Amino acid sequence: MPHQAMHDIKTKLRKARSTGRGKALFIIIIILILSLAGSGWYYWNNHKKRLIRETLESAVHEKTAGLYLLRYDSLNLDEVAGDLSVKNIRLVYDSVKFHALQQTKDAPSILLRLEIESIDVSGVKTPRALIDNEIVGKKIHIRNPSIQIIYTGEGKDSARVVPNEEIYKQILGDLNMIQVDTVEISGAHIITKTLKTGKENIQLKNASIRLMDVAVDSVASRDDSRLVFSKQIFLSAEKVSWTSDDNLYNFVSDSIVINTSDRSASVKDFLIKPTLSEDAFVRKLRAQDDRFDFSFGHIAIYNLDMPALFNERVTADSIHIRSASLNVYRDLSIPRDKRSRVGLYPHQMLEKIPVPVTIKKIILPSAFVEYKERNPRTTRAGKVQFHNTYATLTNVTNDKSAIKKNNILTVAINTRFMNMTPLHVVWQFYLAHPKGRFDVKGDLGSIRFADVNVITEPMGPARLEEGKLNDLQFNMAGGDYNMNGTVKMLYEDLKVSILEREKGTRKLDKKNVASIAANIMIKNSNPEKKKDDAKIITVQTERDTNRSIFYFVWMSLFKGIKETVGIKK
Repeated sequence: MPHQAMHDIKTKLRKARSTGRGKALFIIIIILILSLAGSGWYYWNNHKKRLIRETLESAVHEKTAGLYLLRYDSLNLDEVAGDLSVKNIRLVYDSVKFHALQQTKDAPSILLRLEIESIDVSGVKTPRALIDNEIVGKKIHIRNPSIQIIYTGEGKDSARVVPNEEIYKQILGDLNMIQVDTVEISGAHIITKTLKTGKENIQLKNASIRLMDVAVDSVASRDDSRLVFSKQIFLSAEKVSWTSDDNLYNFVSDSIVINTSDRSASVKDFLIKPTLSEDAFVRKLRAQDDRFDFSFGHIAIYNLDMPALFNERVTADSIHIRSASLNVYRDLSIPRDKRSRVGLYPHQMLEKIPVPVTIKKIILPSAFVEYKERNPRTTRAGKVQFHNTYATLTNVTNDKSAIKKNNILTVAINTRFMNMTPLHVVWQFYLAHPKGRFDVKGDLGSIRFADVNVITEPMGPARLEEGKLNDLQFNMAGGDYNMNGTVKMLYEDLKVSILEREKGTRKLDKKNVASIAANIMIKNSNPEKKKDDAKIITVQTERDTNRSIFYFVWMSLFKGIKETVGIKK
């Protein structure tokens, strides 16, 4: 009887090794438990750990064609309770075997290094496994896994391979069903790297994943309410970070939470931080470019379509970003590149995102925006600031079916220009338009001209000595190459001084002759007399294709302002 029991055990071990597609560690162990006969108990107790170790290590080695080696320190098994605990598991790849696969063009696109502090399996019901070939248990807990995902640059893109059979069949192998109350991963640390450079790409720290009511069988595979074979998924991560390819920026997300039960996701903070100071950043550049320093706080996504998300589609009702700070710096002292920016408007870039996106509304209730520009003529930087910005983006989508129903993305902004006067701007972007069409209109409130000298002196260089802006309205329509519209600026008592920088200093002095000429040329008010009608300027502007959409709009607006005050050049 003992010999027959051990023969059955070894037969099942060989079968587990040859048909181990997708079977988890605990499944193999349960097969062993079910093979025990009472008369083989003594032999099993004395030799089970060696048999299990040999079976598992051989199965991994064979199923990966010798590429991976499995090792662990200890294994404890309670056959009666159906509990299993494995400590210090290590899965490593064989570099010699990988290089051999490279020579035959069979190398995989990714490699894995895996270290797990412990895997604990509890409450497996052995009778069901014995009679029905079903694995039913209470909990699988994987503690403190450290995972390295290494991109090799070899092999075919596995993401493009469609399985020939249903995925649940690939996972089950020869089993009829797997059912577990809870699968939990805690304290995970995941790093992705590039093999050739050794550079770390994405790093995820202290992540936790909890899958509730997991079922893998033909019935569960047809259940649309399940994701990853689970009724509920809860995912959290303390931190996700990565560095840009040019090493100029660090991207950091803190306290990420995804909960499928209430269809929500949240991020405490998302930061785009430059790795260099303003001056050091500019020294790294070969041509002019913007330096971004962005932070977004308390991001919440509502009514997120979870099945769509797991199928690489982002669909949600709304995203709320409670606070935001956006700082942009540009130094004009270095030359521009000659690259065309045609096709790079915001709505055109949205179309280029490879993942379908449909978000009904994005709301930023409190944002600060600053654009800072250094003028080489003055060697000084001017700052344009927008305080207490409330912005809403409506119909943010690149999905073709959604665009057929509504092809206009609207961005409405209410802010305070220089924290002194209200500014209201509405952008309308025509999605999938062949010529990149957009409309923009706005209204700036009253402000003393002298209050904007912090901008005009370093950027002009000019000083607005007297006068007041009463209102500024603009309404324009643009595309890839042209813009036209109207500008209406109401002002009074304008007086200016033209400035120049003293040699060897940063001091700006008034150019008397030029200032006198300028004040003779300009119209001091619009309307010039109270009884006159205000002058409205029609502008037509040809785009400098080397420039962005914001520069295009500003130059069209500035053209209208200059013509209003009587300046032709």
